[in-house]
Amino acid sequence: MKNKTKVLLSIFGMAIISIFISEYSSVAIGNSNGAPAGKTGSPGDGGNCTSCHSGTATTVGSLITSTIPMSGYIPGQTYTVTGTITNASRTKFGFEISPQKSSGALAGTIIVTNSTTTKLVGSGKYITHQMSGNSFPSGTATWSFDWTAPVAGSGALTFYGAFNSTNSSNTTSGDAITLSTLSVSENTTTGIAGINTISDQVSVYPNPVSDKLYISSDLKRSENMEVDIIDINGKLIKSTEKINNYIDFSNIAKGYYILKIKTTEGLVIKKLLKNN
Repeated sequence: MKNKTKVLLSIFGMAIISIFISEYSSVAIGNSNGAPAGKTGSPGDGGNCTSCHSGTATTVGSLITSTIPMSGYIPGQTYTVTGTITNASRTKFGFEISPQKSSGALAGTIIVTNSTTTKLVGSGKYITHQMSGNSFPSGTATWSFDWTAPVAGSGALTFYGAFNSTNSSNTTSGDAITLSTLSVSENTTTGIAGINTISDQVSVYPNPVSDKLYISSDLKRSENMEVDIIDINGKLIKSTEKINNYIDFSNIAKGYYILKIKTTEGLVIKKLLKNN
């Protein structure tokens, strides 16, 4: 009876150890397919990658760059933002970036331009790496995405970023976490009332949409519009031309989408909800 009890206890102990190892491994390597939301190190997030990876984060300037001019962003315009981290002794990297107001709220709209290497998390508030976007044998990792500036009067904002240079040990120890920020201002040189962007001249309705999405424009040449419908993970759902002033949404699933409307005068970005 004692031997039977010992065997049962041994089996039970091995099961507990197996579960522990499984859970630990899940935490250790799970972020290879993207960081969880809220890990940029911003005041609003209140945390960074060190909550999952041991060690102390260091802060370095200029890891986040953009095409936003020194004079500031123009409301409604779209710019390219790039995060870059270099560590010659590492080949695996990760990142998370979020544009936020001082309150911690999302500022503007993040647009995935490479859904193979990056994706959105936190309902579109953060962009992070994919599994296929974390390997950089050269020791320098770089990720880019587009960002559409918020409405006029939004004021200054900051892109917060956290970068992980991992030692590829499949554990939470030994990784190097680096934080960086990019602060930008709003271009108000023409006055808020005087700002007239391309986006202001294109309207989509109804929003939310059920079946037909109508597009109206005050642009001088708006007869030839191409529309890309993109989900919040950056996947292209449909690419079409405006037909009879509307786009057919009847066969598209419920959810939030980003419209990239290509006109002869520039690119317009709109957010949209499909409600049924």
